[in-house]
Amino acid sequence: MSLTLLAMAAAAATATHSVTIDHHGAPVKAIYTARADISTRTVGAKTPNRMDMQRCVWTARVVVERTLDHGPALARSFADDKPISGSEPGACSSGQRLEQRLLARHQDHIQAQLLATAERDRAPLLAEMDAVRNLASN
Repeated sequence: MSLTLLAMAAAAATATHSVTIDHHGAPVKAIYTARADISTRTVGAKTPNRMDMQRCVWTARVVVERTLDHGPALARSFADDKPISGSEPGACSSGQRLEQRLLARHQDHIQAQLLATAERDRAPLLAEMDAVRNLASN
């Protein structure tokens, strides 16, 4: 049951966008999938008889992966160069609750990064497909 919940959380944490590109008369579908890699670190001290001064410092980096519908060729990953970061009171928990809250809070940023990456990748993808076509015709 826990594997099912983890799979559902992973599916909810990803966003998908597809684009169909005409390459020399043949439609090619590129599928872009975004996910957030979140790293957490607990900072501060927790001493007896004193107030808890721990904070959970987190950083999330959006990673967009491109695949083509006809196979694994030309698959590629793009990492966001502007990570999202912040902190929350208390120690970082080992569960998925913090990650789910962060992903829900920043879903607009993840979706915008996904769409921007797909738009920027159009010309490089066409160039890569042309290079593969030229290599195959030699």
